[in-house]
Order: sequence, then C-alpha cells, then structure tokens
Amino acid sequence: MGRLQRLRKALTPRTVALLLLAAAVVAGVGFWLYLRYDPGSSAVCATCHNMLPFIANIKNTPHGGTSCATCHSIDLLRWIYVQAVENPTPQQIAARYAQPMFDQCLTCHTAQSFSQLNIHEAHAQLADRLKSCTLCHNPHDSATTSARCQTCHDYNKVLNTHMVFHDSAWAQVDMGKYEVCLECHSPWSRWYVPIGPDCQIGAGKGVPCIGCHGPRAMGFSPADFLDCARCHGR
Repeated sequence: MGRLQRLRKALTPRTVALLLLAAAVVAGVGFWLYLRYDPGSSAVCATCHNMLPFIANIKNTPHGGTSCATCHSIDLLRWIYVQAVENPTPQQIAARYAQPMFDQCLTCHTAQSFSQLNIHEAHAQLADRLKSCTLCHNPHDSATTSARCQTCHDYNKVLNTHMVFHDSAWAQVDMGKYEVCLECHSPWSRWYVPIGPDCQIGAGKGVPCIGCHGPRAMGFSPADFLDCARCHGR
C-alpha cells in the first residue's frame, strides 16, 4: 500500500473533522490570549472606525501599553452584530459602556497601593463602597481627573474655603508661627502645593517665606483651583 493510500485511509471524514476542530480551538485560544495580553491587540479594536477615538485617547495615558481586553470583556459575536447592524457613533458607545470599573482596576492596582497616595487613602472607602474607581478616573483621559472632583465637591464651596488659606496662614504668622507655610508648601505635607524655582533657591539659602512674601502673600484667583490634582494628586 502506497503512502498516498495510507494517508487517505487515515484521513477519514471523522479524523479530518476532529483535526479541524482542534485547529479551531487552538486558534481561538491563541487569538483570545493575543487580545487579552498583547497591547498590540488594540489594533483589532481600531479596525472599527468608531473605536478610533478611544484608541487614540488612551495612547496618551499610563494605560497606553495595556490591551483593551485587560479592562473590557469582549464579546466578539455581539460586537460584530452591533457594528454591522447598529453602527453606533463614538458618543453612543461611550454612553453605553460607561460602566463603573473597580474589580478590573484591582487586577493591576492593588488595594495596598492606595495608601501610597494621600488622595487615594482619603477616597479608598468611598471607592470600595461604590465599587467604582471610574467615578474619579477616566482611564482614557487622565487630564479629566480634576474636573471629576466637582462630581462630589462643590466648586463654589471649594473657593470659599481655599481663597482664604493665605489670610488664615498670615494670621498665624502674625502670632509668630512661621512654620505654617510648610503645612502646604512642603513635600512632606499631606497636600503639597508646589513652589516655584525662586522659592526653592531661597529655601536652600535659609530665607524664610516671609522674607520674600511679607507682609502678605500674593492673593488667589479662582483659576488657581481648577486643577485639583496640582495639590491633591499625591
């Protein structure tokens, strides 16, 4: 019996079907692993025109090297149906899938790491209660964090309290408490308000804040408090 005949005898319809099924399973598992773990798999999502804005936005964030499937469960058959039949706009996609994320975040960001930042420690219980990190964080746009603070913190109330910080501080300076500046303008303070290079040079020379800013510190403007993360993002 020749080789060709033996091959034909071995490759029965059942054997061929089993081989094709095994190949399909291996290919499916390989494709899923690619989607799940390879950051380059985001290119698959980018093949849909209405996903391009999301891919472009996330590239400029710390999540730019993460595959879409790390955070999003991907139902390919359903997604193909949505794209082919509904063809939603990016705005409709954002509204439909704007679900709170918590467990997905914890796959990379451990709960223990929350205590490393004061801002996280202060909000950890709230995030755990609501089961949402995305109440404050937009994984696709890290620049919107400060704007999201106003979801809970009334901007006018923030202005009422923050605009008088220097008045309160200078009242304490008048009583001889010169170290009050360090409660905000020190890297070791709970909330750090960065100082300029001139201040750093002066501090290095041992010049106290009052040496340059006396008898009163410069006033605030409402625009100083639009970027909450400038002081609280630590």
